[in-house]
Amino acid sequence: MPNFPDSHQEEITERIEERAETVEERLEEISRGRTNPSLEDLTIHSAKKYRLGIVFVDINDFSNYMSRNDDEDTLFMLNVFIPEIMELVRDFDGKLEKNTGDGILAYFGAGEDDGDAVKTLLEYIATVKWTLKYHVNPKLEDNDVETISISTGSAYDTVYISRIGAHSGNQRMNRLTAVSTGANIASELEAMAGTDQHYVNDGVYEYSDDENGWGQYVEHVGKHNGYTWGSPLKGNDTAQYYKFTGIWQE
Repeated sequence: MPNFPDSHQEEITERIEERAETVEERLEEISRGRTNPSLEDLTIHSAKKYRLGIVFVDINDFSNYMSRNDDEDTLFMLNVFIPEIMELVRDFDGKLEKNTGDGILAYFGAGEDDGDAVKTLLEYIATVKWTLKYHVNPKLEDNDVETISISTGSAYDTVYISRIGAHSGNQRMNRLTAVSTGANIASELEAMAGTDQHYVNDGVYEYSDDENGWGQYVEHVGKHNGYTWGSPLKGNDTAQYYKFTGIWQE
């Protein structure tokens, strides 16, 4: 195995030490964000704190869907469904965190109070369900392509948005990244959800409101005791979760 030059090792060590000092300084006081951040809003290694609604949308049983359909049909389905739910994120003033190929992760409610942020999140999910039922799947049927079902997992929680990466001149090597326990919980809830199921956490339940028409559709999953969340390092906790059944009426 070739030797790793000492000069390169020293350069890496110095870079990490300098970066760690910069990060520590910039994260000492994290301000509360009021609008959806853009890359230019934050310097590298800095962060802002938000209260946001987080949602994972995922196509059910996607691997088997691919095995049952030829590549052209799968690509047709993805190019009809995924861009539309990404457009809907923008329609609801959300922030797309990532496209997972067969789904997305998005955030909603920057600068809104808790009730309004949760309302926006639930309206987004209801709209995705409506769009799939009344427009996407009928379009797939019209083109003799197998229809799809989805599940979602959502949470309302504190989210830290940070600009992470390296200074790069003309080549962009940094991006906004969201760090949140809520994002992990949303992912866990989506993995637990079955076909056409939509699970939300305590935070969504707490701020859902019957007056805005959605609270009545957030129901406790009574036959379960909850799900365990945590780690050996920080300890485990059991949290309750709820199902969201709302959809716009056609």
